[in-house]
Amino acid sequence: MSHKRSQLGGDEERGTVMMTVGKLLLWTDLIFLAFVYSSIKVGSNVYPIWFLTQAAIGGTLLGVGYSRRGKLTH
Repeated sequence: MSHKRSQLGGDEERGTVMMTVGKLLLWTDLIFLAFVYSSIKVGSNVYPIWFLTQAAIGGTLLGVGYSRRGKLTH
């Protein structure tokens, strides 16, 4: 029994790359989460704004990448 492999190309490949970048952003965002409380405590909003911006970009890339990639199995 032979299985036909489908190769990624075009939107599928871009979607997979976007999902990978989105996941990396969300995982590295956890590092900044450690500094959010101390940043707010001293009156700075740098880390909370950075955290929220990076989370929004990562989530958007993950969502758009998922919709572009679609299902890989037919």
